Amino acid sequence: MDWSKAKTILIVSFLITNILLGVFVVSSDNMEDATLSEEFKRDVISMLNEKDIELNTQLPTINPSLPPIIVEYEQLKAVKINEDFFQSKGDIILRGNSSQIVYGREVIEIKNNKILNYKNGSKDIKYENLNREKVEDIVRKFISNRNLDRDNMELTSITESENIYIARFSKIYKDKYVERAYLNIFVDETGVKSAEKLWLEIIDDGEKEIYINTAPKAILSLLNMEEAKGRIIEDISICYYFDPEEEDYIEDLKDAKKGKTIPAWRVLFDDGNRIIIDNY
Repeated sequence: MDWSKAKTILIVSFLITNILLGVFVVSSDNMEDATLSEEFKRDVISMLNEKDIELNTQLPTINPSLPPIIVEYEQLKAVKINEDFFQSKGDIILRGNSSQIVYGREVIEIKNNKILNYKNGSKDIKYENLNREKVEDIVRKFISNRNLDRDNMELTSITESENIYIARFSKIYKDKYVERAYLNIFVDETGVKSAEKLWLEIIDDGEKEIYINTAPKAILSLLNMEEAKGRIIEDISICYYFDPEEEDYIEDLKDAKKGKTIPAWRVLFDDGNRIIIDNY
């Protein structure tokens, strides 16, 4: 065997392989960069406008990635909620994984130990000429008085429809939103009429980054969504997203307790609603 000739063939083969890999990487980078180009973004905005979707914010121009985190739903205990809301004066009715707390005209439903629905049947008018500033003051006092206050909670929008204001709070972790954790508080001239809460707690951090589509490419998904049409996009940001259907709870989502997040794009509209886009 001519070892010198064989060695030369191996070297040439390695060089060809490295060149091909280099071409592939450069091509991949160019494809990714193309979705962040000004031309591509203009085309995306034009297609959104054709579907009556207006963009009132800048399109993020990053190659997005986040490490997964392990989260679990906050487990709600009727006794603790009764203490926080009513100084333990409410009547508790237990029904399996669900419970009800009644105190005068106020009622709290706790579903599957993780979803809280609060309602106040009072019709006494307490506030006149409501505006967003007054509503924010009302809801922050409500949160404080009912021991709902959290350092990782952020007010993301206050919207009004038919004299009812909705203040929406989201969970924040390492300067990123965690979806779908929420606290929504509904206010009218009588004060806080109702509230709904579903919260996630962080158990552990992940290490390996997961990459997703760039924002200009990802929001093309909105073109096929009826719920996006006729609306204005106010913010687009990368978030941690926990979807129980991606875990082991497809048959019975009420049993979902914890799992792993994935990175996704959080699209916030002018009416306070949001759509999560998690396509890769």
